Amino acid sequence: MKPFSAWGYLLFTLWGVLLGLITGGWWLAVVAICEVGFGVLYSREGLRPLRRFHFWLFIGTGLALGPFLARGTGETLGPLSLGWTGFLTGLEMAGRAFTLTLAFTLGLSALSLSDLMAVFDRAGMRGLGFSLGVAMNLLSTLQEMVTLTFDTIRLRGGFRRPLVGLRLFLVTLVSNTLRYGDQIVDAATVRAFDPNAGGSVGIYAASRWRRADTELSAVLLVVSLAILFVR
Repeated sequence: MKPFSAWGYLLFTLWGVLLGLITGGWWLAVVAICEVGFGVLYSREGLRPLRRFHFWLFIGTGLALGPFLARGTGETLGPLSLGWTGFLTGLEMAGRAFTLTLAFTLGLSALSLSDLMAVFDRAGMRGLGFSLGVAMNLLSTLQEMVTLTFDTIRLRGGFRRPLVGLRLFLVTLVSNTLRYGDQIVDAATVRAFDPNAGGSVGIYAASRWRRADTELSAVLLVVSLAILFVR
């Protein structure tokens, strides 16, 4: 059983996003440490991006852009700022991207489609919860579609003519994505899903606020006040 309800994980996501936006400098490292600690204890699935090369490539992009965006007093080489200002600017951009991305993955990876539906159902937006859950589940499927489509066209020599190959790639990817979405809607229709109807007792029970959520809220509030006042 998960230690927190869906409300607790969503609360942590909002906390990580808010602190990632309003803090700066080395305080981003404090937020990042808190997020990694939360992931180790309660949401290890959300730490999976840390084992992927594409994630670190994305973070490294922010670090590399710093010398181009900084306007410090150090030495310059064309558009580059070679002083500490450029390095610190890139480091802060990379840290902000790290904290924001990890905030989303830690909170949302622990939630299932039924969890999201339960939260939005209690808020009177059941259809939005269903749509958001489908979109989240579609991300991993879309990645597989991209890889499979690209390999299929490449093995058949479709990229010998780049423009034609790119058009085939986009058309195939869009059509497969729409077809997959239609299948999900058909499956929901067969199971008599109605976005305008209320949820079941089980769904409401899954979205109830727990004592652990209150404790998590208190801890996050203390950490937030400590960061803001000490800063």
